[in-house]
Amino acid sequence: MELEMIRKHKRTNIFVIDKKLWAWAQYRAKTLEYQSVSEYLFELIKLDKQNNILRKE
Repeated sequence: MELEMIRKHKRTNIFVIDKKLWAWAQYRAKTLEYQSVSEYLFELIKLDKQNNILRKE
């Protein structure tokens, strides 16, 4: 089922700049039952776009 979802979306590359945060993203995606880390990350991006949750200091 995960492969079907991946095939219907364009691909992108993600550069891992923090191994601990990447491990956390993998853990959260799994525990929140997302089909992939990408799905989880794009959900976070969507939330930021809707609510402007990130602010540059």
